[in-house]
Amino acid sequence: MRTMTLYIIAAVLIVVALIVYRVFLPKSSSTKSGYFISTQSESNERVKSLQLDKRSEDVSYILDTSRLTFPHMPPKPDTVEYKADPEREWVIDLIQVNGDNFKKNDFNKIFNYEWRTKFPSSLYGFSPIDKRWTFADAGGTPDIYSKLQVAVDVQEIYSDKNMTYDPKELEKYIIELEKRLKKYPAKLRIEPHESIDSAIIKAKRLIALHKEFNHDAIIVLKSNNEYKGIEMWDALQCIGLTWGDGDLFHWNNNKEYGHDQHFSVWTVTEPGYFLPEAIKAGEMNPVNLVFGFSIPRSADAKNIYDIMLNAARYCQKRLGGQLLNKAGNPLDEQKEKHDLADLLKKMETAGIIAGSDKALRMF
Repeated sequence: MRTMTLYIIAAVLIVVALIVYRVFLPKSSSTKSGYFISTQSESNERVKSLQLDKRSEDVSYILDTSRLTFPHMPPKPDTVEYKADPEREWVIDLIQVNGDNFKKNDFNKIFNYEWRTKFPSSLYGFSPIDKRWTFADAGGTPDIYSKLQVAVDVQEIYSDKNMTYDPKELEKYIIELEKRLKKYPAKLRIEPHESIDSAIIKAKRLIALHKEFNHDAIIVLKSNNEYKGIEMWDALQCIGLTWGDGDLFHWNNNKEYGHDQHFSVWTVTEPGYFLPEAIKAGEMNPVNLVFGFSIPRSADAKNIYDIMLNAARYCQKRLGGQLLNKAGNPLDEQKEKHDLADLLKKMETAGIIAGSDKALRMF
């Protein structure tokens, strides 16, 4: 999961920015945009070379990790197994009629680039040597498998189909598989674990849960004019936030539970992120700072919200401005905390624990 950090946080931030954009739209912006792909160490060097790595004071105690609680995590096994998840995927067994093993050189010709592009799915195989399931088409995995499964994420398939739940979206997988498997050197049989109707019912349930619980905790610090970018940068560094991933500031999570960041800070002022070169040149002076995180992906949402609120208060004290909720109204701390606790309780009742692997897959 952690390798997908940049893509996940970018998706979350885009959604949130669209929500608050009309409320916090700046009147103008002279910021010059640019894109850099770099490691965190390279990002640190960029900041250092611009002399933006020094902070005027150290209030990193605000990010008090001792206040966070994490569930007990059993030690990871020496070998990790990757297998289909029937709770969210439509699983299709591929069976060799003669009982022989599957060879990667043979099925890679079937599950080629065209298949991966037009038919989003995962291909899992059971290795008779390693005695475990893994991604059959990944590099560095075994060449021989006794079992193969195609797993289709039904939430992903139907989430952008305007809720029509057309059976043809799944039927096309069977049709294409039957056509492609004729090219396999041995005779194969296709056996879905469940009917298409059953898979669609599952998709409806997953998408309903996603719609109900896919919420972000947001605190906006808004100025009537503009914040001086250099002062804003210093305030966020004083808190102990790290600039880097996605050109945003983050409180990074170093535990193997929950999302990679506890919370992040961005802005609705174009371009939405912070380039140190633009800050140094005085070209990026945002009218707001947006503090936020995904609730269902959060490792400890209640305590992280409290700490995020303290971070926003510190910036308010340093920079001025008003604390608002994501709707643009004055922040009602008690209501926000009550709504957060209520959402977490409803999630737990639905069998979803914030920060769990299940939540990370769904949201």
